[in-house]
Amino acid sequence: MHNPRWRTLLGATLLAAPLLVTTPAHAADAVLDQQVAVPAYFLPSGDTAGFWTQMNTAASKPGVLVANVANGPGDEVKPAYTSALSAAHAAGIKVIGYVDTGYFGTTGLGTRLGSASADDWRAQVQSDVNNWYRFYGSSIDGIFFDQAQNTCGPTAGSQAYANLYREATAYVKKYHPGATTIANPGIAPAACYQDTADILVTFEGPYSAYDVATRPAPYQPQAWEAAYDPQRIWHLVYDVPDATALAKVIARSKANNAGYVYVTDDVLPNPWDRLPPYQAGQVTAAKGSGGTTPATPAKPTASQVKATGLRLSWTSAAYPGVVGYDIYQGSVKIGTEANFTPSATVFDVAGLSPATAYTFTVKARDKAGKVSAASQALTVTTAAASASAPTVPGTPVVSDVGPTSVKLTWAAATDADSGDYVAFYDVYRNGVRELSLPGTLTSVTLGGLTPNTSYGFTVRARDTTDRASAQTATVSATTTNPAPITNPTAAVSNGNAVYTATFNLPYTQRHVFIDTDANYQTGWSVNQIGAEFMIENNTLFQKAGASTDWSWSQVPGVSPLVSTDNGRYQWSVPLSVLTGSGNVQKVVFHGTDGSRNDYLPAVTLTTS
Repeated sequence: MHNPRWRTLLGATLLAAPLLVTTPAHAADAVLDQQVAVPAYFLPSGDTAGFWTQMNTAASKPGVLVANVANGPGDEVKPAYTSALSAAHAAGIKVIGYVDTGYFGTTGLGTRLGSASADDWRAQVQSDVNNWYRFYGSSIDGIFFDQAQNTCGPTAGSQAYANLYREATAYVKKYHPGATTIANPGIAPAACYQDTADILVTFEGPYSAYDVATRPAPYQPQAWEAAYDPQRIWHLVYDVPDATALAKVIARSKANNAGYVYVTDDVLPNPWDRLPPYQAGQVTAAKGSGGTTPATPAKPTASQVKATGLRLSWTSAAYPGVVGYDIYQGSVKIGTEANFTPSATVFDVAGLSPATAYTFTVKARDKAGKVSAASQALTVTTAAASASAPTVPGTPVVSDVGPTSVKLTWAAATDADSGDYVAFYDVYRNGVRELSLPGTLTSVTLGGLTPNTSYGFTVRARDTTDRASAQTATVSATTTNPAPITNPTAAVSNGNAVYTATFNLPYTQRHVFIDTDANYQTGWSVNQIGAEFMIENNTLFQKAGASTDWSWSQVPGVSPLVSTDNGRYQWSVPLSVLTGSGNVQKVVFHGTDGSRNDYLPAVTLTTS
C-alpha cells in the first residue's frame, strides 16, 4: 500500500505575491509578534511521525497547524490522527482542519462527485466540516478553507463569490463557537474578502518571488493589507534554502504586516510534506519584542440587536499604539478587529440564540502582542424568536442514488410572520443534522455515504429568528454497491500510451502505476509490479530515491489527463517520456479516498 501524498495548499496557478507596500508606522520600539502556522501535510505515522512529535513536544512550538487527512477529514476516524491532534491541542497548538472549497466550482473544478455546482460544493464543504468535529472532537480549533476565490464575484459590483466564504465561516461559527476560520486564496484577494474569514493567506509561493519588490498584476498586493490586523494575515514561503534566507523572509514578513508565517526549504510538488531543519529557529525569529501594554478599552455598546445577532461598538484607542482588538463572548474569543485609524470600531456578532443573555468584553492588542485588561463587560439579551414557526417542508423525495450519494428534493415551506421568511433548510441523516442550506434551495445532493447502506433522511425549515418547523416524515434510501474500478485498458495511439478506466467511487486520488521494464523488482512495488512512473490525477511522476521510499519527482511539461466522463477517466502520455528498458508495460489502476484503497490487476501494454 502506498503512502499517500497530499496536494499543496493552493490548487490553482496563482502561486505568488510580492513585497507589500510599506505599512504605517507603529510604536518605534515594537517588533511585530508572529505565530508560526504549519501546513502539516505529513502523516503522524511511519517516517514522518517524528515531525508531529517535534511540533507537539518542542520548546519552540508553532502556534497553529493545519491537518489534512485526505484533502479533508476523510470518511472515517484515523487513530494515528486522533493521537497526534489530541497531543497538539493539549500542547497549546491551535489545530485547524483542512477543507477543500474548489473555488466553489467557479473555475470549473468538481466536487468528489464530479459536480462544479456551487450548491454541491456547499454541501461537500459542510459535510467535511462536520466530519472534522465528528471524528476529532475537541481537538479541532477551526477550519482551513483551501482553494479560495480571490475576486468578489463574476461581474462588477457582485459579491457572490465572497458571500460563499462568508456563509462557510458563519456555518462553522454557528455550530462551533470560538472556532477560527482561515481562507487561502494564495494571493491577496480583493478587499471584499476582509470579513470572509478570521485569517487570510495572502501569499503562497517560492522564496524567489517573495524576495522581489515589484511584480506585475495579478501578483501585486492589495492596499487594504497594510491597514489590516496582522493577526488576520498569513504568508507561506517555500524553497527557502537556509537560515540566512529564513532571516530575510521573517524580516520581510514582519514588514509586510503578516501576523502568521511559515517558511520551509521544501519544494514543489508538495512543499508541506515535512518540517524544515530550521523549524525551531523560525519560531524564535517570529517572536515580537518591545511595545507597550495598551490601556483598557472602553465598555462596548450594542446596537442592531436581533434574535440571532447584534453589533458591538466602542471608541478605538489612539493610533498607532493599538493595532487590533480581541472580542470575547463570555470567556471565548470570537474574533478580532483592526485599529489602524482612530475611529468608532464595530464588530458584528452572529450565530446567537433568541431571547438569550450574552456577555461581551474587548481587549486591546499592540504590534508586539501585548494585550490589555478586558473592558467592562456588556450584557445583552437577544430579541425573541418570531411568533410562529415555518410550516413543515414536503417529505423529501429520493433520486439519483449512487454508491456514496443521493439527491433529495422537497416542497418549500412557508412562514406566516410579517417580514419573516424561511432562511434555512436543515437536512438530517439518520437523525443527525448534516447540512444547513439557504432557504432558496429545495434540493441537495448529499455525499459522503457508504456503499450498500440504508439511510433515513428528514428536512426541517428555519426562519430568520432561528425558529424551526417540525421535521418531515423520514424517507429511506439504500446506496448502490458497484465494483470500485472497472473496464481498464492500455493502448498505443499516435506515439502516446493511452490509459483508461472507470472509477465508480468518488476517490480523492486516482493513480495509474506504470512499470516500463516489466520487472517487479525495480521501481515502486505495487500490486505485483515495480512502477517507474505514476500518474496521480493530472500529474505525471517518475520514481526517485530508494525503491522502498515513497519518493517521486514531477515530470515537467506533461498534463496526462485527457478527459473524464461519468467516472470514465482517460490519460495520455508520450511514449518518449516513459523511458524504460523494454517494449512491454505493466499498468495498475488504483483509487483512494484516504480510507479505502482499491487496485486492479495489472494490464499489459506492448509499446512496439
